[in-house]
Amino acid sequence: MPQLVHGESEAEPQVLQGLRFALGLSLVILVVEALGAYLSRSLSLTVDAVHNVPDLIAFAASWGALVGIRSGSSRSYTFGSHRFEVFAGLFNAALVLAVGVGFAYEALEALRTRILFAGPVGAIWVLATAIPVLVLRSVNLVALRRVPGRARDLNLNSVLVHLASDLVITGALLFAGTTLLFRPSAWWADPASAAVIGGVLIWESVPLFRAGWEVLTERTPSNLSLEEITSAARAVPAVQEVHDVHVWSVCPTLVCMSAHVTVSEMSVRDSMAVVADLRRTMEQRFGILHSVFEVEVGSRA
Repeated sequence: MPQLVHGESEAEPQVLQGLRFALGLSLVILVVEALGAYLSRSLSLTVDAVHNVPDLIAFAASWGALVGIRSGSSRSYTFGSHRFEVFAGLFNAALVLAVGVGFAYEALEALRTRILFAGPVGAIWVLATAIPVLVLRSVNLVALRRVPGRARDLNLNSVLVHLASDLVITGALLFAGTTLLFRPSAWWADPASAAVIGGVLIWESVPLFRAGWEVLTERTPSNLSLEEITSAARAVPAVQEVHDVHVWSVCPTLVCMSAHVTVSEMSVRDSMAVVADLRRTMEQRFGILHSVFEVEVGSRA
């Protein structure tokens, strides 16, 4: 029987190159926003600059997890290091949630007390920072979206969620800068934008936590139906019954399953051909890369 794949090929060079590109460009964005936050005294720009730090850690963790996958399986980690991807994604989510909650509270306090973060906000500096950052983030998102969907996993998807929400955050910065430029008395625009940014960060962490929880609890992946999988297995010629079916994810790109199948009495060679048909069906119809079937003999055909 051929050796079952464990999905090591998912760590394709273009994925690693994309993450390296995102890491470098995010470092540039961090420097630009840190300087802009200092010159503008803007809370919203400060929130976004600080939020770039967990972004950098997130990209580095994602890149490290994918590098680890390339080493394949070992005696200690028989499925390889795919679960490291999940931990990286959850770590990303925790960092983003912490930044979102902390600065959302700070922004709401500023709106309540009418005390600005560090004095009057320089609208020109906010806009001078937000516009190039918008361009850089758009380039970053386009580059990573070119990575094939089949090669995306939880931690890479967490990076894409980061970048997509970052565009919304940049829109909030543009709103604050434009409002204050044309109406300097609208002091509330900056803390209000900071509160929106905090809310976006909290929102983006939720699906990442949910996806990680699904994997770690070995829940049947939400995009698969156990009933459909069982029916497809029963439809394979010579299969009489299917039971004790289990479907779970080692990581979002590596779905596994095991099941007992009852077949008519036949030779070992013929039963292995049935198993090969079952594996091929599971991979082609449901994307299940690793499937194990225990064959049981039923009645004669």
